Amino acid sequence: MQLRLTWLVLAIFAVGIMSISIMGCGGDTEEEAPEKTTADTPSTTTDQPAVAERPPIDFGAEKTAIQEVYSAFYAAFNDEDIKAIQETVETSSIVFGTVFAGNEPVPLAKGWKNVEIGIKGLWIGIGTKGAKWGRDNQLKDFWIRYKGSKLEAAAIGYNCYKGSFPGESHLYLIKDDKDGWKIHELDSITENNLGIFGFHKGKPRIEKFTKTTREADKVE
Repeated sequence: MQLRLTWLVLAIFAVGIMSISIMGCGGDTEEEAPEKTTADTPSTTTDQPAVAERPPIDFGAEKTAIQEVYSAFYAAFNDEDIKAIQETVETSSIVFGTVFAGNEPVPLAKGWKNVEIGIKGLWIGIGTKGAKWGRDNQLKDFWIRYKGSKLEAAAIGYNCYKGSFPGESHLYLIKDDKDGWKIHELDSITENNLGIFGFHKGKPRIEKFTKTTREADKVE
């Protein structure tokens, strides 16, 4: 009986030693796992794409390109060539208007279909038939800046529809990577209405033009 008890104690003692050894091995395995995870972490960060820097603005070249678009519009309007006008504007968002009859501005037309109807109405209207955009096609003031990854601009020409006198033409444009500069907003104000809707003394009607004419973005 005593011999059996002795063997039982030895067996329990042996099992205890084996359990401690197994636990020790398991602990070593668990401690190594975080080291592998930490080593793998840097490889995920190196795969992130670098943010492209926006190139500096070539103000001289952009002013020339904007002037070319306005000159094309000016010539097309005076030639009553609606298709040529369409090529100078962003048809999906174009806003167009004229102010020439005292304090009765022609409402702003939005979207190409409405703009086309409005322009053709000026060409054939009573008191406006045959009227031209005068006095020249030159833009004088420019504001150019980035809008996200694209360039936007505002410009003023001291000329207007239905007059050879110095009114104002207000333009807002965006440069597309594919099609270049397109007119998004254009409003014409005759000289006698500059106190109401002019840039220097009045309140321009087109919103994006107004927001883009910040002093910090003016191109000398």
